Amino acid sequence: MIKVGLIGIGGMGGNHFECYKNIENAEVVAVADVREGMASEKIRGTGAKLYKSIDELLEKEDLDMVDICTPSYMHREMSIKCLGRGLNVLCEKPMSLNSDDTAEIIKAAEKSGKIFMTAHVVRFMKPYVYLKNVIESNELGRLLRLDLKRISEIPYWSWENWMLDTEKSGGTPIDLSIHDIDFVQYVLGMPKEVGAVYRKLNNNNDFIVSELVYDDCVVSAEAGWYNYKLPFEASYTAIFQDGIVEYKNEKLCNCGVEIKIDKPESGKETGINISSDNAYEAEIRYFISCIENSESPKLVTPDSSHNSIKLIERILNSATVL
Repeated sequence: MIKVGLIGIGGMGGNHFECYKNIENAEVVAVADVREGMASEKIRGTGAKLYKSIDELLEKEDLDMVDICTPSYMHREMSIKCLGRGLNVLCEKPMSLNSDDTAEIIKAAEKSGKIFMTAHVVRFMKPYVYLKNVIESNELGRLLRLDLKRISEIPYWSWENWMLDTEKSGGTPIDLSIHDIDFVQYVLGMPKEVGAVYRKLNNNNDFIVSELVYDDCVVSAEAGWYNYKLPFEASYTAIFQDGIVEYKNEKLCNCGVEIKIDKPESGKETGINISSDNAYEAEIRYFISCIENSESPKLVTPDSSHNSIKLIERILNSATVL
């Protein structure tokens, strides 16, 4: 049984906590969160111990891994600290807020000899796995054009409003667009050219529209927090030489024919943007299998996560700022 320490049990941490309940070979034995009332309510009846800080948890618990679900600006320090304690680390995206930090995490992982993985959940989401397979199989010919969209209302749900502090979250480029940029980098590699238009957080609107140019295709990605009520949307349109694959309104189609995707039953309300896909559980299961088999993750390597942050930085350096 893999003994897990969960660091942060807010929106995303709470989602991870629910996933572990379905994973028979892992158990969350301890949780660290500064919000004791909220945390104690979430772990009630589970047997998990609650600590006020990561330091207290690390001092008192004998763990196999930690799952870090804290705000993005904490990822570097916490990942390095846990690796230094000889623990395997699964850390929510982004790996960190800049490539200097991500390089330090890689050094710490190499020094520790332990397994580190960033939780890039889109790589495990069925509609995106399907698209990757269509691209790599060449069944519709060469990919010519890919348009991705990820939009949300303003994330007022974050603890102490940290997401609206761009020094702590990175705004839409690093908090939201990272999902799609990481997927593109994972499948297609680094582009030849990049460009973007970025409206940095102003009047509670924040959006970026990026363009990535490859030898034989062009990718665009929009990510936005908009100051009005709207449902979360994650979608894509992929145009190939011989057809089109679309994912919109949680419906996946290949050349107009719907592709059925198994979906889990609806879980608890989290208050954050969570896909109905079971990819969160899938990524955790994958990481645990890596620990059990003493294998470095191949689906999400530290270098690949590092490259995604480098690509975001490159896009931001090229961006026209509104």
